Amino acid sequence: MRSLCLAKSATNALARSFFKAFTTTALVKENLVRIRSADEKTNDDWLFSEENLRRATHDFEAIERKKIAGNRVPDARTVLVPLASINSKAHVLLTVQSTRFGTQMLAFPRGHRSRHTSERLDKDAIRQCCDQIGGKAEWADPERVRYLGTHHDAVNAERGLAITPGVAYFGAISKREMRERNREANCVLGVVAVRVEDCLVADNISVVKLSEEEGNDGEEIGPMPAFSLPRANVIGWGEPTNEGDVFGLKNCLIWGSDAAILHGVLRVLVGSDARYKETLYKQYEKIRIEMGKAAEN
Repeated sequence: MRSLCLAKSATNALARSFFKAFTTTALVKENLVRIRSADEKTNDDWLFSEENLRRATHDFEAIERKKIAGNRVPDARTVLVPLASINSKAHVLLTVQSTRFGTQMLAFPRGHRSRHTSERLDKDAIRQCCDQIGGKAEWADPERVRYLGTHHDAVNAERGLAITPGVAYFGAISKREMRERNREANCVLGVVAVRVEDCLVADNISVVKLSEEEGNDGEEIGPMPAFSLPRANVIGWGEPTNEGDVFGLKNCLIWGSDAAILHGVLRVLVGSDARYKETLYKQYEKIRIEMGKAAEN
């Protein structure tokens, strides 16, 4: 029991450290290439252009990554953030998994990682993630995907996990291929593609404060992003059909460590595009300042 308490205490400390790093270092913008005017681009077709992918790769490499590793870490995993172009629109792919309550949640595919080190995803980890998201499909061949970079480590305090996120571009995928994948899903309930553009709409992002679990000092950690994305634009699992919405859900939800990872990756992907400053920074910074003032009182 004492060892479990110590592990939990260490994980909560790591969580506070992660959220502090996430809300400060991610706001540093001096190394980004340029400010793109609001009227220069009118849709998301530029996100996966060769120019922007190269710029994003450069920015991932320039990040001084916050790593969570060592003997104090109870367990560790990797995740892959798969990006793909579907019908010439930028999408991010997630697996659909069942929670312990029997409900569904969207999560990035996961792979192995030592708790003692935090480095770029190795070939085995990428292969594990590609198998979860695409199975044996040609578009999910780990030898073909384009690895863009590795972002700051995240933490799942509830499970005591340190998480290293990698980002990869899978190229062009058709709607038919996504639907076929869901008919053969193996270790997950399904695979879903959500529009990156939907993830960049302010009304679809909530920024919340989290309280640590019972048995501690009740200190709040965060702020933490959460995404609620319209089902109308979903491709794959849970996609609305002519027969009606059999799932009874209006939106797809992404929360927890997966939401934090997605939020951070989006900041790198859009670079210094001025249109997304309010969505990805200002509301987040506002709550961080509020929490800082509350802690001083």
